Parts: sequence; structure tokens; C-alpha cells
Amino acid sequence: MKDYFKEDEYWKEHINKALEEDLWINSYKDCLNGGLCLDLGCGIGQFSKWFMENGYEVISSDISKIALEKVKEFNSNVVNVDMREKLPFEDNKFDVVFANLSIHYFSDSDTKSLMNEIKRILKKDGLFIGSVNGIQGLEKIKETAKKLDYHYYYNKDKYIRLFDVEDVKKYLNIFDIIKIDERETVRFDHKKNYIIFIAKK
Repeated sequence: MKDYFKEDEYWKEHINKALEEDLWINSYKDCLNGGLCLDLGCGIGQFSKWFMENGYEVISSDISKIALEKVKEFNSNVVNVDMREKLPFEDNKFDVVFANLSIHYFSDSDTKSLMNEIKRILKKDGLFIGSVNGIQGLEKIKETAKKLDYHYYYNKDKYIRLFDVEDVKKYLNIFDIIKIDERETVRFDHKKNYIIFIAKK
């Protein structure tokens, strides 16, 4: 099976497409107090830019070198990261780890390992904020997806995990969960249901 993300297939296809802006983080601004933020799976950096404009020093990280070249246009602080591996940061470093639609591609064991890594690099009382694909997305892929595990599929050359609220609670059980909200947006002309979460170390 092709390693879809290591081979950068997503941004090879999408880098020149217009990305609809959905800065849902604006709704949760009251939770934020500045500091050092890791944008984990930053893509082309729309949220990195938002955090920088709202008082944060930001490290933008992604597996895609194509996307990171785009981010370097406004943030020189970029790191190439594969979330299936140990994160290349020291313990207790970040005030916020932010992950928008970037942590839902992994097996159960890799997802749990990633949660532990995120907790490790957060400061005490640091926030883990992000979003994941909702289970409603199964309707779109059900004809082509092969089920590998509970809510985990292989579809058109890539792995994808879909979440319901109970899944989010399960994977965040090592944190104090502050908020879980179900939302809907449009991304590259397709309706997308997703779940946002805010959790604290």
C-alpha cells in the first residue's frame, strides 16, 4: 500500500486549490492566553497564521515538505514531522498543541501513542485543541472504503479514522476534557462534519 502522506500525495493534488477558510478557533478565543503553540499537521498554515496574529509564537509542523514551503512564506519556524513517530520536542515545552483535521489517519495504537506524545510536550495546564472527521463522513466513502478496525478504514490509497463523540472522549481520556462540539463546514467544495475538542494537561 502506498504511504500516501510520506509521498505527499495530498498536497501534490491540493496545493494550488483555493482552501475555504473556516477559522472555527475564533469561537474559542476566550480559552487562549498566548505563549508557544505547536501547529501539528499545519498544512498550508491558515491556523498558524491565526495563532501568530493572536499573540503566539508558533512552530508549524507537517509531514508535507510541499505545504511547509508555503508556510515558510510567513513563518520561518517550521519542522517536518511524522506523527507516527516520537515528536521531536522536549517535555513540557508548549502552552498549546493545535491539530486541525490532522490526527485522524492513524491506527488505534498509533493514535494512543500520539496522545501520550502530545501530553508529554505540553506544559502543565497546557491546552490540546483540535478537530477530527466526524463519523458522518462514512456515507461519502462507504462504497469504496475497506474497514480495517472500529471506525478505521482504508480508502483510495489512504487510511482514515472517523470519530463520534465517544471516540473523542476515549482518545482524550489522559487529558481533562474542557469542550467537545460537533460542527459542519465546507472543504474543497465538499460538506465536512467534524468534532472540535479542547483538553488540558
